[in-house]
Amino acid sequence: MSKKRKIRTSVKIIFLVLVIAIAVLAGVLIVKNHSSNNQTAAAKVVSSSSPTAAPSASATPTATPAETASAEPTAETTAAAVEETAASAEVSGCKSEVIDAAYTNTDSLLLLANKKHKLPEGYAPADLVSVQIPCYNGSASMRSEAAEALLKMYNAALNDGVSLAVSSCFRDENYQSALYYKYVNMYGTATADTISSRPGYSDHQTGLAGDFVEGSAADFNEEFEDTASGKWLAANAHLYGFIMRYPKGKASITGYEYEPWHFRYIGVANATLLYSAGPTESFEEYYNVSGGDYCAQ
Repeated sequence: MSKKRKIRTSVKIIFLVLVIAIAVLAGVLIVKNHSSNNQTAAAKVVSSSSPTAAPSASATPTATPAETASAEPTAETTAAAVEETAASAEVSGCKSEVIDAAYTNTDSLLLLANKKHKLPEGYAPADLVSVQIPCYNGSASMRSEAAEALLKMYNAALNDGVSLAVSSCFRDENYQSALYYKYVNMYGTATADTISSRPGYSDHQTGLAGDFVEGSAADFNEEFEDTASGKWLAANAHLYGFIMRYPKGKASITGYEYEPWHFRYIGVANATLLYSAGPTESFEEYYNVSGGDYCAQ
């Protein structure tokens, strides 16, 4: 073989070796890079599935896609939720039970207002008239039938030597709101709830209730039961359709402590039956409707 031919052959071999070496090196780099990417991806998978640190108290959690999807109620889940909520409310006593229309109809003499049953928003009777007996606040009004019965009762008491007088009868929701929040500002909510009704829950707003007074230190105190008016009312009010709305020892049932001055008109027949069940029988007991304290807010 000539010298030139040997040189060309050697160059070709060297070139081929270089090509092979470059190819091998490139393959190694590709494999290494692919392995690195797989490790990174695997690390991300592990990281996303592992527990994260608990958020701080100020952190606001956001819903995951799964939570967001489940938040969209179907007809079935909505019905189930309503049923569950209703069952829970009935157990806690914080959902007004379904009661007879006699206690919810605003034309009824048995219209109920207590801490468990609120009157319609802004309700005021359409047949209010001024009462025709002495009033220490200058004037007072009641539903017409109650006002007529009140006058009959006043005249009957006069015949027995007792002069009845009222301090207030109907109170609209705005008046009750001002009164209640005055007490809240003075004593706090807990105490205010023991001496005044929240707006919309007052027996006075029915237009069928009245507070009786004598203009003495006994007014709005338990001692009123020992006054001439207190004694006469306790024994005779039912004959004219009135009941003592908050009898002694029934605060857990009525929601209010004993008020021997607060009487409520429910009609002669109703009042006589209730009184016959016991002089201290409460409206809630006799008619089997819920009372007591307000539901938790």
